[in-house]
Amino acid sequence: MTRRPSINENFIEYLEGSLPIIISAPHGGTFAPNDIVNRTDGVFDRDDYTKELTLEIIEEFFKQTNCYPHTIMMDLCRTKVDANREENEAVSKDEQSIATYRSFHSFIEESISKVGKKYQKGLYLDIHGQSHQHKAIEFGYLLTNDILRLENDKLSAYAKRSSIATISDYSDYSFIEQIKGDYSLGTLMSKKGFASIPSKDMPYASKDDEYFEGAYNTKTYASTNGNCVSAIQIEFPYYCRESNVNRKETAKAIVSSILEFMKTHFNLNLKKVD
Repeated sequence: MTRRPSINENFIEYLEGSLPIIISAPHGGTFAPNDIVNRTDGVFDRDDYTKELTLEIIEEFFKQTNCYPHTIMMDLCRTKVDANREENEAVSKDEQSIATYRSFHSFIEESISKVGKKYQKGLYLDIHGQSHQHKAIEFGYLLTNDILRLENDKLSAYAKRSSIATISDYSDYSFIEQIKGDYSLGTLMSKKGFASIPSKDMPYASKDDEYFEGAYNTKTYASTNGNCVSAIQIEFPYYCRESNVNRKETAKAIVSSILEFMKTHFNLNLKKVD
């Protein structure tokens, strides 16, 4: 695999892209130097192979568009830094872990600014891993599973509270269609053989504790906070991440789906011309 040179700063790997797409992987790091103090509260589990999957995804973007997304990857283990939490929950009182956390989010903010100047709109994707029994990809829009269970007329009332609130400003499709219609990310992936929530086939999870709607990063960088990008948390089941073959297949499918989603709802055709 060959990639464009990236910036390495404070255990963060940043690849500056040129697409209106930003990807972050906060929980895939494995480096745990002894001189950085461990966190004592919170979740410590690594999202196995999410960095490796992210690397495949950005290379697949290049294959399909001849361009890269902006990409921010955490190299430190989650026992040292949790980059998907507020700072006071994310780090110990350790200067290096604080610097690492701030660099991670500074690169996201810088990427959003660059996307805004070039495109005025874009998409931020926060990559995670989960091991829920349904083995479906979960797309998090800051809507709980209970909300996803609602009838469409009631669910529509939550559009402005979602992490993709401003997509309706330029999409010809309704909010319901954006999150679980034919051209939603969930349905596009389902059509490629990857069960997904929410989608036409699985509009919600059967158990409320088996769906992650999005956390700090999704909330912070969603368009509801005045950012030019819409934000989606993507939780990949283990089978999508566990082997090189599966990662390549997943990357090909998710990139193709994201590009179709961008063309349909953002009116941006990003595929390279053959």
